[in-house]
Amino acid sequence: MTLRENDPESVGGYRIESRIGTGGMGVVYLGRSASGRAVAVKVVHSRYADNPEFRARFRQEIAAARRVSGAFTAPVVDADPEAARPWMATAFVPGRTLAQLVDESGPLDRPALRRLGTELAEALREIHRAEVVHRDLKPSNVLLLESEGDDGAVRVIDFGISRAADSDVRTQTGMVMGSPPFMAPEQFSRPHEVGSAVDVFSLGAVLVYAATGHSPFEAENAYLAAYNTVHGEPRLGELPERLRPLVSRCLAKEPADRPTASEVLEELAGLPGDLPEGRPADGPSPEQRFPRADGVTSRLGDSGPVRRGRRGRRLWAAVAALALLGGAGAVAAAVVGDRPASSVDEFDALAPRTTPGGTAPAGWRPWHNALGSDGKDQPMSIGPSCTPDALGVFCASEQVALTRLNPATGTVEWTKSMSRKQVSSFSVREPLVHGGVVFVYSADRSQGVDAYDAKTGERLWRLKGPLGEFEYLGGVLLVRLDQLGPSDTARYAAYAPRTGKELWRRELTSTSPSPFYEGSEDTLYADLRGGEGGVARLDARTGRTLGSVDAPKGDLWLATVHDGTAYWARWEDGSGVSAAFFVQDLGSGKTRRIDFPWSVEPEAPPLVQGDTMYIFDYGNETLLALDVKHGKPLWSSSRDLRVFSEPAYHAGRLYVTMPDTSILALDPGTGKEIGRTEPSFDTGGRSFEELSPSSVPPLLVGKVLYGVSGPGIFSVADVS
Repeated sequence: MTLRENDPESVGGYRIESRIGTGGMGVVYLGRSASGRAVAVKVVHSRYADNPEFRARFRQEIAAARRVSGAFTAPVVDADPEAARPWMATAFVPGRTLAQLVDESGPLDRPALRRLGTELAEALREIHRAEVVHRDLKPSNVLLLESEGDDGAVRVIDFGISRAADSDVRTQTGMVMGSPPFMAPEQFSRPHEVGSAVDVFSLGAVLVYAATGHSPFEAENAYLAAYNTVHGEPRLGELPERLRPLVSRCLAKEPADRPTASEVLEELAGLPGDLPEGRPADGPSPEQRFPRADGVTSRLGDSGPVRRGRRGRRLWAAVAALALLGGAGAVAAAVVGDRPASSVDEFDALAPRTTPGGTAPAGWRPWHNALGSDGKDQPMSIGPSCTPDALGVFCASEQVALTRLNPATGTVEWTKSMSRKQVSSFSVREPLVHGGVVFVYSADRSQGVDAYDAKTGERLWRLKGPLGEFEYLGGVLLVRLDQLGPSDTARYAAYAPRTGKELWRRELTSTSPSPFYEGSEDTLYADLRGGEGGVARLDARTGRTLGSVDAPKGDLWLATVHDGTAYWARWEDGSGVSAAFFVQDLGSGKTRRIDFPWSVEPEAPPLVQGDTMYIFDYGNETLLALDVKHGKPLWSSSRDLRVFSEPAYHAGRLYVTMPDTSILALDPGTGKEIGRTEPSFDTGGRSFEELSPSSVPPLLVGKVLYGVSGPGIFSVADVS
């Protein structure tokens, strides 16, 4: 990976040559010593450098890595945990990670699988003998050497969240460290008590991944993966028969029931090099393994091409507690995996923004607001949990139930306090704003719904929790009355937005965790595959079924519904990317196919405007335009732009928010840049990966643009 403008030329006397990769805590560079020795230099992100907890964790990583340096790890060469941006240099080991190898070449053959297991078990034995627990063993932390030597072909890397037995550093209350779906059950429920058995559990999960291409607890979203880890049985797929008993014991729910790393090594050493064939796959289908584009937030560790769609991109903060579904002692958790932790939730409805005409609010001037505290010196951690609307900008956080910012000045006009009550699970989502009513999760932390008047802040009504998702569609507030769980059957109810009057309730069976879509003239569409089948058209006011059509055949996910048309995408060989769309008239059921000239990995549901579909391709960080009438591509944005919000269509233009807090306007027909606003925040030279931009699309109200990004909320004049 080439260096970027803000990358250092040298670190600690090591000349920086290129980027190797980036993760939640920092960037890893390829460096050279004065003598020409190649080293891997890990530099902590600047936003963490002043955080005592992260600095302590980095000292711990250095100490742990030094304790376990040996044949199966990359030895520490140099380090400075007290530098302005702490860094550590280890011997550079050329090779690919297990995640890269499986992604590029598929599952390992049986001799390679046996050798991987043997060397990983030996590595863990040495790590545990040094009284260190890795706690984040996963495919991206297993490095496979390009050329095998006497010391073997495997290296275990990244001790960023490891813990020595005598360490005084402990994880914060409510913080779960690890990368689903390779975490052990106790990492969700008892993070302070984890021991070496968690690494053995992860070893079992990694072996299943190496043999099958998916983890044993993988599901359609990270929530279900966590739930399956705690409650479900592992799916071992094509794992060889001789390995199944051993791996099953590694994946035991109780730590005491798992073998030690030494016992795993002894048993693997006694197996034949060419393992016998396994039984037929019992793993999930591609649709079960990989979520629809609008069903999940973020990638699940490194288990495969999993999406971060808008309906579910806010997941990590609630995953651990929600996974237990009533398990005793669970606390709200922020899961730290390959990306920084944040106050996020898996439920995020697709809500249209109010965009009336006009010029600008009276007294408006460009403004920005970082929302750094709630007035009591408590961090609000709002960031992307905000929704701009013509009536104001509405934000929610773990400390504040709801805040309204004046649309003209960006100042706080009123705030609704959050209960300080301790609960077993709690999450934050962006407020929904419709018809002058704002909907948020309840201030009593019951995971219910509160409805407020958008102007006055008066609470109009409350629905007690715990509940599942809620979204505004077809002029009603749809609420899932059951929490998300392993069953495909759930109860839904519709409520009048301003009064809270229950209009109807129904029990539906659907393989989709978010089955409803906007229809026309107060109607809804429901994806009922897995139950009644097909797509049903419902009266939004009564819940009555008005008609239905059969879904197209094949392994498809429903990407979006627009103007009575369903847009289905086909999984490409179970890879999670798509090269074909099926366009279905939901009145007649007729379907036609459109083929892309390339495969895309959507970040969010496609945006359809007229005969054009706009797709945010997360994998390539580009925006694509497709002529759905003629089935041909129109344009794609430059890779140099590295788009990072969903697109919005306003007044004949496409708008996207960039990581540096500028807003870009594009010609929807050609993709050419029309104009760009100046950044609203000083990002201090932070790199692309450090800016944590929000995926919330920009809002145009008259001649004023509102944007949400990692640094905060801002309002600027529309580009000329």
